[in-house]
Amino acid sequence: MPDFVFPKQIFKFCGSIKFAIPLLAVITSILIWATFYESQVGSSLVQQDVYKSPWFGALMFLLALNLTFSALTRYPWRGARKIGFALTHLGLVVIIIGSAAVIHLGVEGMILVRTDAGANNQIRLEGDILEVLMPNQELRKTDVFVHADGRITPPKLANLSLEKYSKNTVKTVRFVEGATVENPAVQLLLSSDRMNQKLERWLAIAPTAYSQVPVGPAILEIVQPQNQSELQQLLHPPQNVKKPWGTLQIQTQNQSHSLDIATHLNQSQKLDDHVTLTVKHFWSDFRLNRDNQPSSVSEELNNPAVQLELMSSQGRERWFVFGKPEIPPVRTVIEGKAAENVAIAYNFTPSEPDDYFRLIVAPNRQLFYAAKSSRDFHSGAIAPGDTIRPGWADFQITFAAYTPHAQVQRQVIPVAATQASGTPALLVQTPDSQPTWLPWGEPTAIDTPNGEMFAAFTPKLLELPFAIALDDFIVERNEGSESVAMWTSKIRILDPETQTAVNRTVWMNHPTWYRGWKIAQASWNPGDLSQSTLQVKREPLWVTATTWTGSTLVILGIATLFYGRALAKKLQQIPVLTETENPVEPEPQLSALKS
Repeated sequence: MPDFVFPKQIFKFCGSIKFAIPLLAVITSILIWATFYESQVGSSLVQQDVYKSPWFGALMFLLALNLTFSALTRYPWRGARKIGFALTHLGLVVIIIGSAAVIHLGVEGMILVRTDAGANNQIRLEGDILEVLMPNQELRKTDVFVHADGRITPPKLANLSLEKYSKNTVKTVRFVEGATVENPAVQLLLSSDRMNQKLERWLAIAPTAYSQVPVGPAILEIVQPQNQSELQQLLHPPQNVKKPWGTLQIQTQNQSHSLDIATHLNQSQKLDDHVTLTVKHFWSDFRLNRDNQPSSVSEELNNPAVQLELMSSQGRERWFVFGKPEIPPVRTVIEGKAAENVAIAYNFTPSEPDDYFRLIVAPNRQLFYAAKSSRDFHSGAIAPGDTIRPGWADFQITFAAYTPHAQVQRQVIPVAATQASGTPALLVQTPDSQPTWLPWGEPTAIDTPNGEMFAAFTPKLLELPFAIALDDFIVERNEGSESVAMWTSKIRILDPETQTAVNRTVWMNHPTWYRGWKIAQASWNPGDLSQSTLQVKREPLWVTATTWTGSTLVILGIATLFYGRALAKKLQQIPVLTETENPVEPEPQLSALKS
């Protein structure tokens, strides 16, 4: 048998249907499995484990090879069916090439912009990065990917071994004696036999974040009154005075007004000759429910909000004004136009918690406590070792330790996801040091015999050639209801290269393009209408052209397969006239004479 026969058989097999059907069955099964797998682990993990993996790339290469050989086995391509068959297969091969280029060469990320912040030019990409600053000031960095089975790629960077990854870690804090200034700190132990709970909490005057710690609906707090009057006020029961709902500060073109919300609920107030205001609704602890309708989750003034109706000579408006100053008012025009030169602010006094335990450091350094529950209040002197029952079910609080000159010590500990809401962290180790957890987004110092090393496990960011600023975020609601119809981001694109600023509007399914980058509306935060999340995406121009070319070839090939033969027959039936052939019908009169 000649030597060339065996390669020819392989060529025919690679282009045969016997090879195509099992290959397509395997690829289809993988895609179905990957769809369910993505719902469990997320798109980033599926991209790395499946679509960007070498084995999936090999399968797609074999599919492209099968399509190519299948088309070549029918060469020469004569006739509409063979030409259409070849065009369709060639188009599918081009689409596979374009899809692989999109996966491996495209860039896609998210960018968070705010109306109360400057322009942002950094997008958040999928994945994380590890950066290490060596003792000799050499910088090393690499992309970090955590597989579903816990493996970390790469397993090592510089002289750091990447040992383990935890989705949920918490920082444990303790205070030790050693500060140069006075900084009282206490350790409290909370226990409940009925709930089978034991908690340890540290309180300190500084940092201020540790002066007040929530424990469920209750508050643990350490305070340091400046004089005896403040001390006595803390040791006596608080007056049961209901906090007012607050006031509205309204500025029109010519006047300023202050309205008490409680006394003006469902009442119209004429502000000037052209503006009338009505307080329609009040929510003490504002939230949007599952139906995107305003509701209140408690009676405490935690996040108060009011709905207003403003009538002016220009039209009618609906306002939502929030007590928190970081949340701007939401203004919707119902009829006509918006009133000009109108500003509304909401001022209120936050509610004091119903349940709290305060440890009080008196001016003479004596220690007291004040415990309040929904049923009782009691206070008195306290010393390390004492146990207090604050009245929260069967909870008891033990004053475990007191540190007058405290300095903070922090430690990162992985916990189960059901125990606490923490942050991701990466466990690393040098050959001559203890393992160290790197919390996500926080640089950490690691001591080595050669000096101090700094390592940071951070999100993967990309700097854009331009910056995006959010000028306004608009929420439109359906007529006659509070349900959200649409949200729109009015952005300003700042280009340092051309020194220009371009205004664009982006809303759902209506993106904008700038210098090859696609900017689309991704999400929004109903609790903070001063921010918007945009999706920024780009792929090389030749990649886009490749995918479009492949799609065009497939459409052209299918059209040739189904309609090519019929079109060719019609073209053959059209007579072709030469220069010598010039048939002229006789005049009607002459024809009549001949007959």
